[in-house]
Amino acid sequence: MSFGVLTLATMDDYLKAIGLALSLRVSNSDVPLAVACSPKVRPYVAPYFDLCVDEDPELKGFVHKIHLDRYSPFDETFFFDSDVFIFRPLKGLLNDWRTQSYSACGKYTTDGISPFGLDTEAVLRKIGRKALVQIDGAGHAYFRKPECVAIFDLARTIAADYRNYAGNIKFADEDVMNITMTLLDLRPMPHFDFWSRPLSARGKIDIDATNGKCAFELMDTGQKQEPVMMHFAANEAAFLYVKQLRRLFNKFGVPARGLTEVALKDFYLREMKWPIKARVDIFKAWLSEQRYFSR
Repeated sequence: MSFGVLTLATMDDYLKAIGLALSLRVSNSDVPLAVACSPKVRPYVAPYFDLCVDEDPELKGFVHKIHLDRYSPFDETFFFDSDVFIFRPLKGLLNDWRTQSYSACGKYTTDGISPFGLDTEAVLRKIGRKALVQIDGAGHAYFRKPECVAIFDLARTIAADYRNYAGNIKFADEDVMNITMTLLDLRPMPHFDFWSRPLSARGKIDIDATNGKCAFELMDTGQKQEPVMMHFAANEAAFLYVKQLRRLFNKFGVPARGLTEVALKDFYLREMKWPIKARVDIFKAWLSEQRYFSR
């Protein structure tokens, strides 16, 4: 059975996709790598991947992630977002993941609002379940063909009727998969020793992607973690991330043009634009409320 790694790349993040590929070359040199992208992106990423797959031009944004079964050329696949580094071999972990034909690290939740606006209690009432799988910020998934096709088919069905499940909120592939996994009784995998984000760490992160090294103390317990992957989701730790990208590019002799711009853009979005927008949205909601009660 063939096994490989798949990612997606766009003109906005193809340098990150290259960084993922290089980190995999460090720790998983015997694992084939595939990237799904548009013909425009292909020339930029093709030298660093074993296979390039044409993405569906009719799909936009995060919708591509519920079509991963169509994109993967492998029987067994680990998918990773482009803004991920891998530090340890993956093949030795497969037996732990093979118990299900689709999974990702996560937990169960019974209340609250997801980062994308999904009301947990409302959707649980809708689907008739007591707890919802939550893989928010996962940045990865394992899936196996052909069994996973039925899972992705259900996800696509839910996505086509998303407002009925989620209300008038922005589409989020992770919430679609949360609902799908819950309906199919698919268990999320535990986070520890596999998944991490920079915000998981208490204090300094001892990281060197060029040597497959990452270690830190967990924020909530102080326990030492040496994860398989780190997901720099939502443009976290922009300068730390790009420093590692630059090291990987230098190690493999890849031109590093554009990396400074990546750091500055990610920092601007996370630390300036998004917080300002959030405050503006709060003010607009307050203003609308005042107008309603002043009638």
